[in-house]
Amino acid sequence: MVFDGDTCYAMQGIDLFNPDKTPTIKRVITAQLGELKAYRYTVIFARHKGKWLYCRHKSRDVFETPGGGIEPGETPLEGAKRELYEETGATKFDIRPAFDYAVYSDIGFANGQVFYADVHELGKLSYEMVEVRGFDTIPDKLRFPQITPILYERII
Repeated sequence: MVFDGDTCYAMQGIDLFNPDKTPTIKRVITAQLGELKAYRYTVIFARHKGKWLYCRHKSRDVFETPGGGIEPGETPLEGAKRELYEETGATKFDIRPAFDYAVYSDIGFANGQVFYADVHELGKLSYEMVEVRGFDTIPDKLRFPQITPILYERII
């Protein structure tokens, strides 16, 4: 369990017999901005030259939205700005929070905040991502196919 004061904002169980098991997503909810309060993750829907930006990690053959864990001491906005830069190379952009979300799986749950960004300039990619590509909609090969479409529908 992960707490922020008295509020639990993430919980994850461990299957000792299957430690590499991928969690099964049970439910994804969206909420008004600020409703969930304690956040563990960020997701950024970024537009550049009229396209949605998705990135591909060097060890995967699927695309994902920029985003990731919020580091200790970071606000969700600071985490989103860092992740957008690290995963797309965005150097000039406008970014704003859009709404909250929570993902419930068979091993726990976690809260996050979704952001919208207008990217004006892209620079070099960091070491972890090998490709950033613009799409008209969600890519066919998607890393989080049970989560991203729900968040995408809400952002548009």
